[in-house]
Amino acid sequence: MTTANDPAERARIRAAESRIEFAVSGAFTILVAGTLAYVHNLFVDIVPLARLWTWTGLVLIAIAVLVAIPLAVVLRKPSDAEIMAVWSPLGKFAAILFDTAVGASVWLLLPYASEPLRLLMVVFYAACVSGQVISTAESLGTIVFAVVSIFGSAALFFVMTPGPYSTGLALFLVAFGALMIGVAATLKVAIRSAIAARLAAEAISLDLAAALDAATEARRAKTRFIAAATHDLRQPLQAAALFFNRIAARQPAGGDATVVNARLAFAEAAGLLDQLLEHLRLDGGMIKPNVGKTSLADILPRVCAEVAEIAAVSGFAISRASCGAAVAADPTLLVRILRNLLHNAMRHSRGTRILVGARRRGASIRIYVVDNGRGVLAAQAATLFDDIKPIGADPIGHKGVGLGLPSSRRMAELMGGSVGIDAAWRHGAAFYCELPMTKAD
Repeated sequence: MTTANDPAERARIRAAESRIEFAVSGAFTILVAGTLAYVHNLFVDIVPLARLWTWTGLVLIAIAVLVAIPLAVVLRKPSDAEIMAVWSPLGKFAAILFDTAVGASVWLLLPYASEPLRLLMVVFYAACVSGQVISTAESLGTIVFAVVSIFGSAALFFVMTPGPYSTGLALFLVAFGALMIGVAATLKVAIRSAIAARLAAEAISLDLAAALDAATEARRAKTRFIAAATHDLRQPLQAAALFFNRIAARQPAGGDATVVNARLAFAEAAGLLDQLLEHLRLDGGMIKPNVGKTSLADILPRVCAEVAEIAAVSGFAISRASCGAAVAADPTLLVRILRNLLHNAMRHSRGTRILVGARRRGASIRIYVVDNGRGVLAAQAATLFDDIKPIGADPIGHKGVGLGLPSSRRMAELMGGSVGIDAAWRHGAAFYCELPMTKAD
């Protein structure tokens, strides 16, 4: 990361300062042009025309240059190096030319002015220098030149031309000029610090954005790799389960318990791989739901039939309440959600019965998977749907990554629904998937 002491960073800061000064000085010059036209009219009847137009021509040239340079910078959009090499020196030259033109009015116009008009010109000089301090505070040398050429000339004129206010005006101009130099020095430090802070913040933002992009891409690549590896691992596992079933079919009846447990182990392993693959696809944004009218009369029997064998082996009896309602859902995702909820009940509830049913809640349908097991403590319920949980956090001793419930919630949210646990249930655990009803229902 660059710092304010780095030569390249100092060049960026000075270029940024120059761009700001060009914008401000261009607007300031337009305002001053109107004032100078007013001054010309004040002296048109009391100053010889040749002398007056000499001064007015010099002022017009200075104003034209002061307007042209900022306009050229806006149109050309030069680089920082070009700003420092070409445009910044041109801007200082234009400011010096303007100060010379204004200072010349002291010797060309004031000798013909009355005392009140001289006081008015002092106000004009103060406005010119103050405006230049605001618009070009970075160029302290130019400010000093403006103070010396304008205030110095006016102070010297009042000293050389005695009058009722001459001494006071001369002292005022000297003091005010010193104040303007001090203000310019302070503004220069403040502006430079602000620009340095802004450029540093921009650099940090760019670095952070690049780091986030790199981290995101690395995470996506890792997700794709694990998803591919998980998908490939399912194939040999399914093949092994198929070969095992063929061998088990030839064994005598005495080995039934071993065969059943082995089949259950294969099913559990396949289920865990499915959960991991599902979670990775969700994490990578690869699952896009196709939401439409989905009849629960088709979905609930299908899911219960799919898990019937595992439920029987695990010692669970699954009952289903009939429901003819329809929800707005992706049928494939809804089947995955309900399958995850059923596997979760069989894995962790320590119960013997599971009820699958649905109940209307306003404009939504809440599909329940209720067990008669040990229930869920309030402290556990708060973390059930977290993506990352401690391994082996289940007090029964089941170990695993626990991705079924978090993945189910994320799939439901993709369809405009939710997955949760009904805290009011006291005779086991009641998990649900809530989805909006279709308009026809």
